[in-house]
Amino acid sequence: MKHYTIGQIYKLGLLKNYQGEPYKNKATVSRVVRGLNWSERITPWGKGKVISEKEIATWNNRFKVV
Repeated sequence: MKHYTIGQIYKLGLLKNYQGEPYKNKATVSRVVRGLNWSERITPWGKGKVISEKEIATWNNRFKVV
């Protein structure tokens, strides 16, 4: 399973808001990731939060109307 850092999530537009659009800034992505199940990984710039594709899909499916 692939894991993404906050910066990768922001650049790729993986997390969506309730309208189905990617979040506009990195601070908002960081705020959302804070409430999800994340883990730490060592990156070239220090420790970074990473979340899995499964967590991203869970967040994005949360707002879908059936």
